[in-house]
Amino acid sequence: MEFSGFFLKYWFGTETSLDRKKLHFTIGVFLNVFGTALLMVANSWATFMMTPAGVDQNGNLTDIFLAVKNYAWMPINIHRLIANVAFGGAVASAYAAYRFLGATTKEDKAHYDWMGYTGNLVSISALIPLPFAGYFLGKEIYGFDQSMGVAMMGGIYSWLWIIQAVLIGGLFFAANYYLWLGMGRIQGSERYRGAVKFMLFILALSFAVWATPHSLVASLEEARKLGGAFHPILGRFGFMTYKVTVVNFMILTTFFSFMLYRRSNKIETVSWGLMGKLIQYAILLITSAGVLFLGIKGEHAQTQVRVEIFSPSQVGMVLLAMITVTIIDVLMYRNAKIIGEIEWGKMAPRSQYALVFLAISFTWLMGLMGYIRSAIRQYWHVWGKMVDRSGYGYTPSIGFATTTVSIVVFIFFCIVALVFWMSIRSEQQAKST
Repeated sequence: MEFSGFFLKYWFGTETSLDRKKLHFTIGVFLNVFGTALLMVANSWATFMMTPAGVDQNGNLTDIFLAVKNYAWMPINIHRLIANVAFGGAVASAYAAYRFLGATTKEDKAHYDWMGYTGNLVSISALIPLPFAGYFLGKEIYGFDQSMGVAMMGGIYSWLWIIQAVLIGGLFFAANYYLWLGMGRIQGSERYRGAVKFMLFILALSFAVWATPHSLVASLEEARKLGGAFHPILGRFGFMTYKVTVVNFMILTTFFSFMLYRRSNKIETVSWGLMGKLIQYAILLITSAGVLFLGIKGEHAQTQVRVEIFSPSQVGMVLLAMITVTIIDVLMYRNAKIIGEIEWGKMAPRSQYALVFLAISFTWLMGLMGYIRSAIRQYWHVWGKMVDRSGYGYTPSIGFATTTVSIVVFIFFCIVALVFWMSIRSEQQAKST
């Protein structure tokens, strides 16, 4: 009830004065607080069915606090909170893209270009740590019950992970593509455009490894020609150690794209500017080499060593590198010389389609991953405690699952389109009065 009340107050709030704007902002903050609390409550229900706690062997409740704070509750909270931030930024960007494409004045184009960039910045900022949160969640599921983890990554669900790989690769491509196009609106960015082809090569190579399946669905004749279910050369790239490695490369590349975008129209004025850049590049190169070394070494390491030492070390190295490089960048360009202005509105129309693609891909990806998270319980209603004896206690086919998720995504965007229409209509009515 509180959530609905704050939402209605926020939606129909006016912004005619400074005090009203402050109230509008405050209500928005409380709206997000209640929304996050609601998300965490719903997460406790879902995760209790996956990793039950606070119950005895017969399923009787013994501790409601432990039932809520079960094994997977906090990993799901972290993962879904970050994903919803990325999703929200993407949907806001899609709205801005729609308004940008329909804008007829330079002022409107500039406004919605800025809005799209801001929403995309929020989305990318959440996209970068999202794979880390997903890895953390997967690690915790394996830790609770290895058979559940094996079911999640293998068998019928393995091909949904191929779809997930394609979507995530597309997200990184689209996010970087938008940033590269965005550099065209900034005077002085020409000096960095030569780096785009190298970043594109890294993204393409990483995506190829990321999308390589562990095993192939092949006919008997094809399997004989390959010499088995694994390709003799490319089959090794199906191991998770290489997929974790290339995801880190995609994250570093996206971070580097944003770093170049941020400094496109600036020249450092500090005396140590050249040294600062060399240190930044050295940090990124050393981090990349370290991530690659651990990824290659992880192929022959024991599973426990790879999961508990190598992969977390890769994540830690990348996070430390991004934090360190960002601190150096902020200090280096704090009093920088501005050599060109940002010309908001000077964006190719194709850049806006990238924003729409991001919104649709995020939504579809969240639906597919939500299905996998729920389906790994298989015939259990509550894992290990209550068997699902209903007529619906079975694993749907991949085709049925993807079709259902796609229909839900379509319905969701029909509702979003209705909200867009209502917003535009109310804006037009406000201008006419």
